[in-house]
Amino acid sequence: MSIDQSWKGVFKAGGLSLFAAGLIVFLFFLALLILQTSPTLTPEMILDNPVPPVSLYALAAFGELLLMPGVLGLYVGLKNAKKTHMLMATAMWLVAVISFLVSRTQIISLLPISGSYQATTSEAMKVAYLVSAEHSIELSNVFANIALMLLGASSIIIGLVMLKGVFSKGVSYLVMLSGTLTLLGAIGVLFEPLTILVLFGLNLGGIWQIVVGIKLYKLGQKV
Repeated sequence: MSIDQSWKGVFKAGGLSLFAAGLIVFLFFLALLILQTSPTLTPEMILDNPVPPVSLYALAAFGELLLMPGVLGLYVGLKNAKKTHMLMATAMWLVAVISFLVSRTQIISLLPISGSYQATTSEAMKVAYLVSAEHSIELSNVFANIALMLLGASSIIIGLVMLKGVFSKGVSYLVMLSGTLTLLGAIGVLFEPLTILVLFGLNLGGIWQIVVGIKLYKLGQKV
């Protein structure tokens, strides 16, 4: 594959971003164990002790933000294979990232409320804060689910395009498998037993983001 000199910076930035985003996936799950907290949030959990969940969601938001330059690097690297498909996948991916960020913001915004919740002695006010937190959690879950569906679908398309590009078939199939599991897991909102698939999909996503990130960065070093 011939690399246009003008795209070298995009390849390098995209590669580093994908690599870092992949590492953050595993750092997130490691933090869950260290902080001994659950990814399934309740109003009481956030308002009584907001630091662990807010820290985790801030970490997740940072990793998801890195996916933006990452997918731009992928687009540049694969647009010559199937430009229309990559335009569609990139658009879906970017909307997924925005949805993720909206989801994380709903939880992070509860940090200042927790102080008021802990300080008040009024049961009526405590109930009001709990209801507000419950609403934020529900809204966060809706946007996260939308993001997972879009991320899964776009990953499947990207994996298919990779079969025609510079990436190995093994990596291409890994991307498609990750996308399929993530998409099926997101549908778990309708069929709960499927939700466990999100865990496998995201971990496989972390692996391929690291592998593909390294490949993109190396492409950026070529003249």
